[in-house]
Amino acid sequence: MTASPSTTFGAGYGAAAGRSLQGLLKGRTQDPAWERPILLLILALNATLYFWNLGINGWGNYFYSAAVQSGTQNLVSAFFGSSDWGNSITVDKPPLSLWVMEISTKIFGFTPIGILAPQAIMGVASTLLIYLIIRHEFAAVPALLAATIFFTTPIVVLMSRYNNPDPLMLLLMLVSVYAVQHAIESDRVRYLILLGAAVGLAFMTKQLQGLLVLPSVSVAYLLWSNAGWTRKLKHAGISGSVMAVTGGAWMTAVDLIPAEARPFVGGSHSNSVLELTLAYNGLDRIVGTEEDPVANLIPAQFRQVDSDAGLLRLLNANYGQEIGWILPAAVVGTLLICLGWKLLPPARGVRALAFVAITWFLGTYLVLSFMGNQIHTYYTEALSAPLALTVGVASALYIRHRRLLVVRVLAALGILSTAVCSWLILSSVVGWPEWIGSGILLLGTLGAALSVVRPPTRWLEVCAASMAVAALLAGPLLTSALNTTLPQNGSNPVSGQLSKSPASINRFLDNMKHGNLAWAYDVAFGQTPNASILDKLAASETCLWAAATSASQTAARLQIEAKRPIMPLGGFAGSDPSPTLQAFKDKVAGGQICYFLPQDEFLATQPKASTVAEITDWVKTHFQLEMVGGQGIYDLSKPIS
Repeated sequence: MTASPSTTFGAGYGAAAGRSLQGLLKGRTQDPAWERPILLLILALNATLYFWNLGINGWGNYFYSAAVQSGTQNLVSAFFGSSDWGNSITVDKPPLSLWVMEISTKIFGFTPIGILAPQAIMGVASTLLIYLIIRHEFAAVPALLAATIFFTTPIVVLMSRYNNPDPLMLLLMLVSVYAVQHAIESDRVRYLILLGAAVGLAFMTKQLQGLLVLPSVSVAYLLWSNAGWTRKLKHAGISGSVMAVTGGAWMTAVDLIPAEARPFVGGSHSNSVLELTLAYNGLDRIVGTEEDPVANLIPAQFRQVDSDAGLLRLLNANYGQEIGWILPAAVVGTLLICLGWKLLPPARGVRALAFVAITWFLGTYLVLSFMGNQIHTYYTEALSAPLALTVGVASALYIRHRRLLVVRVLAALGILSTAVCSWLILSSVVGWPEWIGSGILLLGTLGAALSVVRPPTRWLEVCAASMAVAALLAGPLLTSALNTTLPQNGSNPVSGQLSKSPASINRFLDNMKHGNLAWAYDVAFGQTPNASILDKLAASETCLWAAATSASQTAARLQIEAKRPIMPLGGFAGSDPSPTLQAFKDKVAGGQICYFLPQDEFLATQPKASTVAEITDWVKTHFQLEMVGGQGIYDLSKPIS
């Protein structure tokens, strides 16, 4: 029996529900009685998955935790997003996500949980938004399925338990989709203002990556808003102005402040936020193909090819465990939506959401698949939300039109290809029993077979759907649960089990953790602070900076533990020209830096003409090395006579 529109396509849900806490808890009277308890159960499971054992990650990414510490010590540091509260250099992103964590630590104290809890909350909020966005146009089952797919995606779980900026960026991007839905439905300018603010703030979080949703929501509003073109363009202009202000105000303010009156802009070579935006966080990421092991954390000898860019990149050993599980279902779902476009109800909101879902998904997928070598595994979180929305829309289309053979065939293809993908991913790692992958493949095959034929009874139809959903979710859910047991620290957290591929990122990181490639360990994780050195730094209250050192993760760990500002020479990767040799000499002469900690392993990876190398050579020439607790340190108040 074909599902009726009232049970598959729910119109105007978001406008009627969610305006009050009671609406969120009880739902609408016309909703299925089981819907709200299942939603609350999903959100409870979501919160449990994100908060369970959260303390295992400690300070997470020390680089950002140290910047949060700086912001709690000094309002100037908070404004600029400085790595240290001596304000020598900023982190290589705008500070919006740091501000959220700083507010949390001001309330709950500067602790790992105080830093990580807002990330988990934002992850749960994103799950709820996925549900509300789908439920606004469609019925309960597609909305609940999309929310579940989203919150069990391993990269989402990983980053919701970590202090990188990605969870905030994704939440704001989803707010923009929610806003455009309501703007199309009501033609109220306040929703366009919300849309512009959300996209602008997403830009303020991770710069150009936060704009990946912009083309989709903009075109959707222009095509499906019922307002006249004059009014649409006026509202679009207002929204764009709000976006420009929220996204560009901080950037403009920083670049207008004289360089000598503010920290150096980390990640740039010319001390400019504009360069940071367009180059380091922009075109360099998208088209950069140069070998950059410091950024990639994968030296050439660990790569099988010069670049893994291509349509299958996100299924390889580096990214498969993060996002690859349900990728085939989303690709087939996109095809189903495109081929079945005329089968969608003509309602403006339904078609606008379908357009946003597939174009946002395809745009992000292509960018991640073909961008340059400076891609990180956690970039894949940007794909998780449009992937979940696309599967949600496609499942709604399938439920309504499952009597059509072409719809059933495409659904079966999506289920089977996803089961095969899960089997391949599980087979490519160590640690899982072989029967798990085989079981998922069997479930997917049976679910696909029962989906492609018309089940004679309702019971068999429910069985087919249950097996299909189990095949979709088993792999990512297992990996996500495993993520809660694995401590994650440093620059590049990764999901799941150890890959069998010797060229994979998690193999490389595991190599470092076992004492190999010390220079890379310094970049990715930072050296473990020496207790004797920490005592010395903590007592250095006469200087603005307790010490200066290279490898920002090492500097961050020292700063967090010593509770004294540490100058990270050269910024995150050691390649920023900050400070110059002359500026460093002046600060030493003025008694502003007490100690210098050499990092010879890291220095070996830097060009001989780099600022970090010049400063290190000068210090070694003019000061005497001391050994404290087995580690070398230079007292910059005692030059060689």
